[in-house]
Amino acid sequence: MHNQIEIKVESPISIANANSNAQHLIVHQRKGKVNTRLGPDLYRASLRGDWKAAKTALSQDKNIACIEITERGDRALHIAAAAKQTAFVHNLVEHLNTSDLELQNRHGHTAFYFAVVSGVVEIAKVMYEKNKNLTTIRGSIGKTPLEMAILLRNRKMVEYLYPITPLEDLNAEECIEILVATIHTDMFDIALKILNAAGAKIVTSPTTDKGRALKILARKPLSHNHRIQERIWETLVSIIFTVPYIPYFKRIYSSLQMRRQASRLVKGLREQIMTLPDSDIIKLIQETQVFHDAAKIGNVEFLTLFAHLYPDLIWKVDLNKYSIFHVAVINRQEKVFNLIHQIGAFKDLITLYKDKEGNNILHLAGKLAPPSRLNIVSGAALQMQRELQWFKEVEKIVSHSLFDMKNNDDKTPRELFSEEHKNLSKDGEEWMKKTATSCMVVPTLIATVAFAATFTVPGGNNETGTPVFLKNRWFTIFVISDAVAMFSSTTSIMMFLSILTSRYTEDDFLFSLPAKLMVGLVSLFASIVCMVLTFSATFFLVYNEEKHEQLPRLVAALAWLPITIYAVLNYRLWIALIHSTCWPAMVMFQPGKHRLY
Repeated sequence: MHNQIEIKVESPISIANANSNAQHLIVHQRKGKVNTRLGPDLYRASLRGDWKAAKTALSQDKNIACIEITERGDRALHIAAAAKQTAFVHNLVEHLNTSDLELQNRHGHTAFYFAVVSGVVEIAKVMYEKNKNLTTIRGSIGKTPLEMAILLRNRKMVEYLYPITPLEDLNAEECIEILVATIHTDMFDIALKILNAAGAKIVTSPTTDKGRALKILARKPLSHNHRIQERIWETLVSIIFTVPYIPYFKRIYSSLQMRRQASRLVKGLREQIMTLPDSDIIKLIQETQVFHDAAKIGNVEFLTLFAHLYPDLIWKVDLNKYSIFHVAVINRQEKVFNLIHQIGAFKDLITLYKDKEGNNILHLAGKLAPPSRLNIVSGAALQMQRELQWFKEVEKIVSHSLFDMKNNDDKTPRELFSEEHKNLSKDGEEWMKKTATSCMVVPTLIATVAFAATFTVPGGNNETGTPVFLKNRWFTIFVISDAVAMFSSTTSIMMFLSILTSRYTEDDFLFSLPAKLMVGLVSLFASIVCMVLTFSATFFLVYNEEKHEQLPRLVAALAWLPITIYAVLNYRLWIALIHSTCWPAMVMFQPGKHRLY
C-alpha cells in the first residue's frame, strides 16, 4: 500500500522554435488554442502567489487558467495548491467554473487532491465550497482524498474531510481501507465514527477483509480502566491537563485518550463481528491468528475483551502449534502469561503442547528472549537474571516430567537454556567484573580520607587533647558522617571484592550477584553523601566567623552538585537494580488485574 504521494512542481512545457529562440507553447485542451506568451507568466505567478501578475494574464486570456502549463499536465490551480498559496487559490477559484475544479493532470490528480496533500485546510475548503464533488474523485492510486489525508497523518485535514465525504457512496472495500488507515495512524476517534456509520456494510460484505482491522488493533495498546485506581489516575491527569505549561501531562492525557478510544473501537468491532454466523467468526479468528499477534506484544486487554466472545481462544494454536501462552513465554510477556493462572487445571493440558521441533513450554522458556524484550533491562547480568526468573516461573506451572523431556535435538529444557544463554552469561560476568572494578576505586579513596580525618579533626585539639569544637553541633555532624562514610565505604569495597571472586554460575545471576551489586552501590552512594557532609561540616567549623558565613554555605551547596549529577546519569541502573532485588519475580509473575473470563 502506498502511503505517500510525490508532488513535483515542474517547469513549463517548452518547445524550441527552429527559426528563433525557444518559445513556451501552452495548449488549451478544450479549444485547441495556442498561447506562446501567457503560460510561463501564469506558472511563475501561481508558484509565487503573485495574484497581480496572474490577474493580468487572465485579463488577456480568461481560458488560460484551465490549460496545462507543465509536462505533468498541471494547471495553475494545481501549482498554487501544491505551493500552499492560500490567497492566490482563493482568488483563482472565483474565476473558474465549477467543472474546472474537476480537471485532472496527466497522473489523474485534481487540484483538490494536491490541496489535501499539502495539508492546508483553508485551500481545500475554498475548492470544496465551489464544487461538492471533489471529495469523491480518486487519485492515480485509486484513493479518495480522505484516505490520502489519513495516510499522511494530517489530522486537521482528516477532521475537515470526514464530515463532507459521503461514505454511503463508497463501497465496502473502500470503507475498510479507510478504517484500516485510521487505525494504522492512531486516529481512533475517526475510526469509531467510520465504524458506526459503515460498520454493518463492512462486516456483512463478503468481499471485505475484516481481519485486517482486527490484526492492527491487536498490536495497539488499549485502556482497561475498570479498576478504581485507574479511574482515579485518569481523572487526576485530566484535571492537571487543564493547567497550562505542563506538556508532560498533556502527553499522558493524549495517550490515555487514545487508549480509551482504541478500547471502544475494539468493543464496537467486536459487536459488529458478533452479528456474523458462528462459523464465520471462527474462520475469521483462525485465519487472522489475531490472538497470537496480541499475545506477542502483550496486548492483554485485547485478549480479555475477546475472550467473552470466543472462550476457546486458549486452545487455539498457530502454525507452529503455539497457544497464546506459548507465544507469551517466547516473547516474555508476563501479563499474558499470568492469565494462565485463571484457567485452573486446564493449564496442565496446555503445557503438554509440543511444537514441530518437539519443544514443550519449558523449552521455549529456555530459549533466548527476542532483543526487543531482552533490552528492556539494563546490563547483561540483569538480563540474565530476568531470563532465569522466566525459566524458574515456567517450571512452577509444568509437571516434573517435563523437566527431563528432550526435544528433537535431544536436549532437556535446562540444557537448552544453558546453550542459548552461554554468551549472555559470559557477557554478564564481564559486565559485573568491569562494574565492580570501576566502582571500587571511589570507596577506596573515601575510606582512606575518612580514616585520615579521624585523627586530624578540624580546629585541632587543646592542651588536654580535647577537640576545640567538641561542643559545636557541626562537629557532631562531622564525627557521625565521617564514621558512616568509613563504614559504608568499607562495606562497598567488600561487596565489590565479593563480586570479583564469585563463581558466576547461572544461578548466581538469579539473586546473589544482583543483590551484592545493589548493596555495593547503595553503600557507595551513602559513603559519597557522608563524605560530602563531612566536607561541608568542616567548612562550617573553620569558617564560622560572621564575615565568612556565606562562604561555607556556597561551598557546601557546590559539593552536593556531583552527587546530583551522579544520581541523574545513573538513574536507569538504579531503577533496574531496585526492580531486580526489591521487586522479585513473585510479584511480576502472579494473577494480575485482567480477567480472562
